[in-house]
Amino acid sequence: MADPNPQEDFAKLSADLAVLRADVARLADTLTTFVKAEGEAAAEAVSGRLREGKARAEATAAGLMDEGAAALDEARLRAKAAGGELGAAIERNPLGAVSAALGIGFVLGLLTRGR
Repeated sequence: MADPNPQEDFAKLSADLAVLRADVARLADTLTTFVKAEGEAAAEAVSGRLREGKARAEATAAGLMDEGAAALDEARLRAKAAGGELGAAIERNPLGAVSAALGIGFVLGLLTRGR
């Protein structure tokens, strides 16, 4: 049986520890790279979802603005038509128009007068 040599055993143990340290360092580097890649992928996915949401919101806002503008144009046309019809009615019956205006003024005066 061979005599145990403590210096030789210590040298082997030191070499094994050095290899183990190198393996742990490589593992740490690999994990860091993996976590960084996964983080970037997750950030890109979230960023993509945000871009999609922003695009949808902008499209919805643009659609609502178009609908609002169309409704405003329609209201203007109706107001012009009503004004034209009122003017034509006044021209057809001026005495009735004056009487109606007088009656409306009298009612408003009664409603707004102090007690």
